[in-house]
Amino acid sequence: MDSRTLRNLMRIVQTGSLSAAAEHSCLTVQALAAQLNKVEEQFGFRLFRRSNKGLTLTPQGTELTPYMDRVLIATRQMEEKVEALKVPGQRPLKVALNNTLSADFNRRMIGRLIEVFPDYQMEFSYAESMENLSKLKNEDFDLAVLIGPQRPGLPSIVLPDVQVQVVGAHCGQENDPLTLLGNKFQVRPAEDCPYSHSFLRFLDAGLGNHENGQRMVYSCSETLTLSLITQMDAVGMVSREAAQKNGLTIFPGFEDFLEVRLAVNNPELSSQALNDVVDLPLHERAERNVRSRPNRHTEKEVFAEIRT
Repeated sequence: MDSRTLRNLMRIVQTGSLSAAAEHSCLTVQALAAQLNKVEEQFGFRLFRRSNKGLTLTPQGTELTPYMDRVLIATRQMEEKVEALKVPGQRPLKVALNNTLSADFNRRMIGRLIEVFPDYQMEFSYAESMENLSKLKNEDFDLAVLIGPQRPGLPSIVLPDVQVQVVGAHCGQENDPLTLLGNKFQVRPAEDCPYSHSFLRFLDAGLGNHENGQRMVYSCSETLTLSLITQMDAVGMVSREAAQKNGLTIFPGFEDFLEVRLAVNNPELSSQALNDVVDLPLHERAERNVRSRPNRHTEKEVFAEIRT
């Protein structure tokens, strides 16, 4: 059974009338009735009950209709894809940029992607890492900029010398004693959040261990974390630029640096093209030394922090 016959059958389902469906299908009633009889003969059961009031689905037809509908949707999507592939420059490439990074960084990334993939129709969106990860898994995005370590089962390329600096932030004064900060409500990054390991290092760097009854809530969004810190007089983990932009106090003596990756969800993209993307000098290189601190987990030279 071809897709045209399937569409004609669905028109009968929608109209409940052979004549109305035949008119929509640009067929005679006799021709459409012959198609229906042939399909029912192939299936070995009736799809419709005939009466003076029209056609209604049989129990078998009712169970089969959702499958017919899904086949038509998939067929239409495939036909659209085939047509898009016929026309140079019309192949879609969906890219999820990261709004934790600066507008200048994203502008440069857009320009580089357009340069490297001239035969694609680029579609861009902005979101945080967790939402971008969901877009890769559930919305068929081809590329996404993610913060943090490699995700299992998801190929990615590290953007050289591009890092996000994260800090502990709160609404108090910079000289507040550690015991006061330790008693604050904690906004902890959720386990899958790219800031989660940094938050543990933050605790180790100064706040120390806490009792089981410590008041806390989990967040997988920097935007939500910023809101909770201010609304609940809490302490949490955000990027340095986000903390400064929102007037928060940064915990002294701690900073952590997270790498930035271009995650790939499209096997058709060539390795050379992706290497061309990440080889772009997205910013000027500026060396700086990270201060050492007892119990610090990261003591190394880093380059060119990202501005949000």
